[in-house]
Amino acid sequence: MRSAIHNFKFQLPTDLYELEPMSDAIALYVDAGVQGSKYFDVGTFAVLIFDYCITLEAESQWVWHRRWTLVRCIFTISRYLPFFGIGMTFIAAFRTQYYPGESCVKFGQASNMLHIICIVAAEGLLTFRIYASWTSKRLLAFLLVFPVVCVVGSYILSVEFLNNTDNLPDPGKCLFVAGRNSVFEYGALFLYELVLLCLMLFIRFRRYNSTIGQLQETFFNDSVRYMICIMSASSFSIILNMAPPVSWIAITDSLQIVIHSVVASRILFNLRESEEHSRTNPTLEEVSDIQFELSASRFEA
Repeated sequence: MRSAIHNFKFQLPTDLYELEPMSDAIALYVDAGVQGSKYFDVGTFAVLIFDYCITLEAESQWVWHRRWTLVRCIFTISRYLPFFGIGMTFIAAFRTQYYPGESCVKFGQASNMLHIICIVAAEGLLTFRIYASWTSKRLLAFLLVFPVVCVVGSYILSVEFLNNTDNLPDPGKCLFVAGRNSVFEYGALFLYELVLLCLMLFIRFRRYNSTIGQLQETFFNDSVRYMICIMSASSFSIILNMAPPVSWIAITDSLQIVIHSVVASRILFNLRESEEHSRTNPTLEEVSDIQFELSASRFEA
């Protein structure tokens, strides 16, 4: 049976798009990368569904009975929107043939936009908690301005430099591949998480060095794990964007969104559990939890 890439090669009219047919060697390595990317993205979708199933009880216990607030709205976006974003990637991954004149540009743009919104929502949950740990107007201004600078800078660099797919014949943008320009976006995300990690450690040892309760300990420990996971995934994405053939880059399409959604949700569940423990079993060690919880509650009022 001919591969999807060979079907793609013969179905697109080369005289219309002025493209030369791919050789068998090129088609083989493109096909291997595309199929590998499809399997990986479908696998990450399965991980998202599995994690949702095993954490549904925690969500019903710590989220569903609470009133709708800004934090809950952002959580809902980071929790449920990935199913639509990765679902669109899932649909693209199962495409096996492409038709002359077909364009997938709008579909791809919508999918990318959903991915970005999911990541921003997950980062928003972390931003609220960081500000709650040290209510400073300067800190809030930094947390709002710095990500904007990272996003704008990465977009400008991606448009200026590496906006290409190594000249693969893909006139309708339907082939399951991505360009190397995403390396700047992953680099900006890595830088953002690194700065937040340094800021988190500074707050932890500057303000809460002497007294720390279970709620604060849960927050700091889970947040550090979250940032390390995101930085590790970003480093993996950067390597895949620069080193292997371009057909393998699409492997990173769903990885970031799954990690953001899964880890951000678990942080919130753990914090809710720690809050409940602090209310029902107060100790002298957890007196500072009251101030932390009151600061966080201002965003949930």
